[in-house]
Amino acid sequence: HETIAVRLCDPREEELPDIGMAIMEDAETGAQLFVDTHDAKFRKKFFAAAQQREKKLKEAFRRAGIDVLQLSTEDDLVRSIVKFAKQRRQVRKN
Repeated sequence: HETIAVRLCDPREEELPDIGMAIMEDAETGAQLFVDTHDAKFRKKFFAAAQQREKKLKEAFRRAGIDVLQLSTEDDLVRSIVKFAKQRRQVRKN
C-alpha cells in the first residue's frame, strides 16, 4: 500500500495581487480580516508566511515518506496527474 498526498493550490495563496482593500476569510474558521493588499510590506509578509508553511509541509511529507502530487488551479489537471504517474512508474523501475 502507498500513501500519496494530493494538494490543489491556487497561486494567490502564496502571492497576493495588488488589488487594494480586500476581505480575507479563513476557510476553516470563517474568521474575516480586512487587509490592504496595496501595502507592499503586507504582501511581503504574506509571501514569507506562505513560503514558511510550504517548507513545513514539504518537510512533514518527507519525514513521513509520502509522495506529493502538487496541482495548481492554473494547470491542466489531467496532464499533471498523468505526468506524476509516469514519473512514479519510472522511479519504481530504477
